[in-house]
Amino acid sequence: MESQKPKIVLYAKRSFGEKLNVTFDFIKENWKVMLKYITYFVLPLCLIQAVNFNSMMGHMYDFNSLVAASANRAVASGISMIINSSLFLVLSLLAGIVITALLFTFFRTYLDREERLKNLHFNDMKPLFIRNLKRSFVLFLWYLLFVIILSILLVSLTLVSLYTLIITIPLFVALIFPLLLVPSAYMLEEISVWQSIKKSFRLGFATWGGVFLIVLIMSIIANVIQTVLGIPWYVTYMVRMIFFMSEGGTEATISFGYSFLQYLLMVVLLFGGYVSSIFYYIGLTFQYGHASEVVDSITIESDIDNFDKL
Repeated sequence: MESQKPKIVLYAKRSFGEKLNVTFDFIKENWKVMLKYITYFVLPLCLIQAVNFNSMMGHMYDFNSLVAASANRAVASGISMIINSSLFLVLSLLAGIVITALLFTFFRTYLDREERLKNLHFNDMKPLFIRNLKRSFVLFLWYLLFVIILSILLVSLTLVSLYTLIITIPLFVALIFPLLLVPSAYMLEEISVWQSIKKSFRLGFATWGGVFLIVLIMSIIANVIQTVLGIPWYVTYMVRMIFFMSEGGTEATISFGYSFLQYLLMVVLLFGGYVSSIFYYIGLTFQYGHASEVVDSITIESDIDNFDKL
């Protein structure tokens, strides 16, 4: 029988290749448990989202075909399209909050439990999951505030002079990557959002290149997965568009079977997108552990604090 590999530690200095390896090792070891609970909590949201998206696309087709024929019906279709797109956005944000809470619950449970995620039951992680849900929601509010403030600032400076973009765009790029460590700091440690931001800036600027490379590689992996899973839906979408353009049809002429096929493919696309975020979050979390060890020497301080127990 193959012996179990040593538990992966968070705080350790690692080369870029080693960070990739531990990310893939962590996912390989725990993918069944993670997929199980992600399916329980996120798939229902995807099922509702897909309904909204299909309805939104249907109203979009009808809106385009009804604009010239009936202004009142076009307006009604446009309002329905806006409602469905708004609900789709809300569900996307909710799913993002849930997936973030789940992934950091898995990670911290893995670190704290002697048996890692083996034989993990929901009751074992329920208190931590609820705590992380609250923190994930706070993170969402903070990011929303950050985007609003940044957008106002960029627009204001652009109105003053387009030349300000020469400074603001590089500054934005420089700031955004350290901020990507905020979720790891806030979700894994018992500190406030503001303390997480300050710590992420300190760690992120010191290891800026590593953060950038991890985000780049993990984003490529996630995008490839989403693209592969999305191809079937995009094919059905293009066929539907060609039908409307060539036949001048309306949404009512589309068969139920074809619409249901598009619905299922959209569920696969949405769910696959959320699952692929595992690579992004886990990769950045190990980058955070590396940065903490490089800058703060976490394990050395821990060994000194526990020297009398050795």
